[in-house]
Amino acid sequence: MSSNTVYFITGANRATGLGFGLVKAFASRPNTIVFATARNPSTATELTDLAKQNPNIHVLKLAVDSESDTKRVAAEVQRLTGGIDVVIANAGILNYTGSGLETPIAAVEEHFRINTLSPLILFQALYPLLKARQTRKFVVVSTQAASIKDIMPLAVTAYGASKAALNFITRRLHSEHLEEGFVIIPLNPGWVATDMGNAGAKSVGMEKAPLTVEQSVEGQVKVIDGAGKEESGRFWSFDGEELAW
Repeated sequence: MSSNTVYFITGANRATGLGFGLVKAFASRPNTIVFATARNPSTATELTDLAKQNPNIHVLKLAVDSESDTKRVAAEVQRLTGGIDVVIANAGILNYTGSGLETPIAAVEEHFRINTLSPLILFQALYPLLKARQTRKFVVVSTQAASIKDIMPLAVTAYGASKAALNFITRRLHSEHLEEGFVIIPLNPGWVATDMGNAGAKSVGMEKAPLTVEQSVEGQVKVIDGAGKEESGRFWSFDGEELAW
């Protein structure tokens, strides 16, 4: 079993994305192993190049909404390290913007499949690997747009609803596994100038989202590092602020 700190990060395929930024941040630390997933590594050139330069990064092919694929990847991680300290379920989509009246049901189903069900599939497959270590952190990348109390004026019915449902699952997992020493949180990365963030910004007349990837990643890493028993089961933002469900 590896004595290194082991991170598992989904959705790391885009060089301009948060997953890629998180991989770089954690891989730069000494005594770490980072598993970075991409649906199609052959097209994730920057990620595979980064892994060539950093032998502690392992790129894994993963369709996050596939139970069989996730189990296969879990078996590979088990063989290589025997456990995982921190899982960051970052992969997600925002493929449609529009009001509830206009949103196609197929778009809602697609967002729920990727944004809501995939992290649960991931937790179920990686649970034994997390339990094999003492850190036992499971972080899902959520969004402030998922807040029901402080609903945002954005036409993201499918995306917001899928992330709100993800928040419930995260809270449920927290209550079920707190006594086992798990730390389970949803984390809002902020409104970041990624492909997804900029698309949302343009939908409301902005040129781009206000946060850089570097600013978001720096804040997320600080929250993830500092999250313990007291922080588990609460909705956090990258800047350390607790958000309303």
